[in-house]
Amino acid sequence: MKKFFSKTLVTVLALALTASLTACGGSAPQSSGGAAPAASSASEGGAALSAEKTSITLRIGSGHSESNPWIAALEDFFVKNVSERVENETDYSIEWVKSYGGSVISLGNELEGVESGLVDIGCTILVFEASRLPLQTMVYSMPFSCPDPIVAAKVYEQLLKEYPQLAADYETKYNQKYLGLGVSDQYGFYSKKEVTSLSDISGAKIGAAGINLAWIEGSGAVGVQTSLNDTYQNLQTSVCDATIQPTHSCINLKVYEVAPYYLDANFNALPFNAITVNMDSWNSLPAEVQQILTEVGEGYLEYESEYISKVHAEDLAFMEANGVKVATLGREEQVAWAASLADIVNGAVKRLDESGYPGAEIVGRYYELLEENGIQRVRDWVIE
Repeated sequence: MKKFFSKTLVTVLALALTASLTACGGSAPQSSGGAAPAASSASEGGAALSAEKTSITLRIGSGHSESNPWIAALEDFFVKNVSERVENETDYSIEWVKSYGGSVISLGNELEGVESGLVDIGCTILVFEASRLPLQTMVYSMPFSCPDPIVAAKVYEQLLKEYPQLAADYETKYNQKYLGLGVSDQYGFYSKKEVTSLSDISGAKIGAAGINLAWIEGSGAVGVQTSLNDTYQNLQTSVCDATIQPTHSCINLKVYEVAPYYLDANFNALPFNAITVNMDSWNSLPAEVQQILTEVGEGYLEYESEYISKVHAEDLAFMEANGVKVATLGREEQVAWAASLADIVNGAVKRLDESGYPGAEIVGRYYELLEENGIQRVRDWVIE
């Protein structure tokens, strides 16, 4: 991280013009070549001391662009509040250098980009980090678990309190400090043909990103590895017949133009993006700036989950107004879909165990917390 310091400007508006003045008033001596400036008292706006803030430059970036709601929330809440609080509460100011949309750290490489210092603060998209962050991404192997971003945020916040490794891993393993977390809006199912049951997807090619492909295996469909940026073209050219992606991101990409059927299948609202700061950058910051980053980061999850819930409701209304057929997968069909999947939940437990975490305990606790918040299991996975 680079810091740019602005020197304190000290402006002396009144020079000592008089070597001595007599009680009856003498004239000031003239300097050679010109008239001396008139002296003025402090009460008349004379000598003044003006100090500029010390400027700190922070580079922030992500592989996703600002059109995605979690990045919009990053700007609207995190960047805005850090800037205002640092300006108002400290002797510093923040100058941001922003690189969203993969201009500096590409999608799926944010964790490494923050670790190496390509940016000071990064927004890591977790779906691509299952191998390096198995604990933080375990919920991606727990489909049909929570359709509500606000509930998902509340549950994950409790997990953070009970299992501090969720935050500490970034520092101990990847040279960065955890600041905050965002959740996805509901993952939606966009298709070229109407889907109302599990049997409707038999033989279909369904695009999904990273570990989300496990939500398809066993369903009778064929999974196709794809990213958000490829989704429109893959549907248009029939590389895919349908896709499972965060709803709003597909709205931004106008996916509904080539896949005019939207199904809310209750796949999940998930921990989706982590805000972290490079440890070398962190250690160079003043303590009061560190405190503000920490406090604002902690508040991001609540703001972002409420924001993204509002966006999702607006998206459903928008799609219906633009001719998209919006449907909800019935509970019975959700149960059938979940039952068709391999035992991916215990696969997650095994990966956690192998990485040194109490896998069964943490996964089981996640389901317990969901149930305490009114979310019933679609499939009763037997945690081993």
